Amino acid sequence: MSEPLAISPFQLIDAGIKISPYFGALILAIYVLGRTNALFYIVYRGHQILGGAKDFHSKSAQRHWKAHEDFQRFNLWFGMNLRTSRNMTKFLSWLDHHELTIEELCRARRYFNANKLEFAIPTPWHRWTMRASILAGIAILTAVWAVFVDARLAFYTVNKTKTSFWVEENQARSSTGKALDWLSESWIIDTEYCLFSTDTAPLANEWDKEVICDLVLGNQNPQIEEAIKSQRFIAVSAGILGAAWFIFLLFIVDRERNAKALLQKVDKNNTEPTL
Repeated sequence: MSEPLAISPFQLIDAGIKISPYFGALILAIYVLGRTNALFYIVYRGHQILGGAKDFHSKSAQRHWKAHEDFQRFNLWFGMNLRTSRNMTKFLSWLDHHELTIEELCRARRYFNANKLEFAIPTPWHRWTMRASILAGIAILTAVWAVFVDARLAFYTVNKTKTSFWVEENQARSSTGKALDWLSESWIIDTEYCLFSTDTAPLANEWDKEVICDLVLGNQNPQIEEAIKSQRFIAVSAGILGAAWFIFLLFIVDRERNAKALLQKVDKNNTEPTL
């Protein structure tokens, strides 16, 4: 066959690896934007190249520049998402007033609005909806890991007919398998079928038979091996991502607990009589 008549979706991994450096740069830019609400440091780097990062001669201009630089650096380091340097000044005064440290607030940052100086504890419905969604995602990733971690068959789809199937050397089977017979009719074909059968059944048409048998008879073995390697890569990635999601779940539970403790401390300070 001069061109691939069946393709494995996992062959797209090679293209993903090639664009990964650009994707990484985009993620970094999004991270900076999310922490500072501005692309200050990316623009600042460009200004350095142009020679525009020198000190101002005006003391007043230099003072405002330093305040802005401190504000951007504070947001980048602590991720408080402050909107202005004035908000930063108020926030630091609020910390001193309630005898709190920036380290304590960082451990509850997700549930604290530094611009409004107030905590935002989620409602029980919101809390359990979010946690259930994360657990569902972990379950899906775990299922992907379980299916492909010990893959011996490659998953393919016939381009023309969109028939999906699993294939290994000398054998192919339907994508559903025996466990899902109720969903669609399952089938298994081998080299004997491909060499001697004149009927297309159990396949839907002659085109499927030609394409699938080309793989079963070993004409595309290197391609099958590469697809299996890609599937194992997907399994490892799914396992790592699932573990990361589980750690994230523990993280938000811990952050909410810290936020509740700090809120109680602030409320206590507000209700205590002043001597």
